Amino acid sequence: FFQHSANIFAVASTATSCAFLSTGSSTVANAALLSSSSSSLPPLNTPAPDFELPNSRNNNDGSTTTSLTSLLNTKKWTVLYFYPGAFTSGCTLEARNFQTDLPTYQNLNAQIVGVSVDSVEKNSEFCSAEKLEYTLLTDEGGHVSKLYGSSLSIPGFGTFSNRQTYIIDPRGDVRWVFVDVDSKIPRHSGDVLEKLRELQE
Repeated sequence: FFQHSANIFAVASTATSCAFLSTGSSTVANAALLSSSSSSLPPLNTPAPDFELPNSRNNNDGSTTTSLTSLLNTKKWTVLYFYPGAFTSGCTLEARNFQTDLPTYQNLNAQIVGVSVDSVEKNSEFCSAEKLEYTLLTDEGGHVSKLYGSSLSIPGFGTFSNRQTYIIDPRGDVRWVFVDVDSKIPRHSGDVLEKLRELQE
């Protein structure tokens, strides 16, 4: 779930409906349909969609973007997770758990990268506040989220990244997609680690 201004959006993991609950009154607005590209998830065992996005921290070479190619050049597995918004309760818990488990991912030759439509500045602040040692990418307009079938379009509020996680192998193929993440945030990182070990066997 993510919070925008004074409203809380309860987003179903199927990304097909959304309830708007106003925190300033007891009024519950009518549910609004979401336009989602979740039906166009990249097929398993096929190349992951290419991208290059601004990142939350400068790279060692001084560049400020991260591409799929640069991630694959590390010869590591990539856990690419999309999240609706920094500093919200669900996204903060998810980020903290990935950070806690980061040494385990590193021992499995894996790197973690987060993606949202948040600005570079907001993602940088989020990394600093939560002491995140991995990179967050800014997908302005949600174009890459759409390529990965992880975009949510809310009428009147714009496009956001849906909470989904992709495991990409060192060759660049999508090996697994987690779509029902919202209901399992506390254990999600553990689930990803379990699947990663299974895929590496």
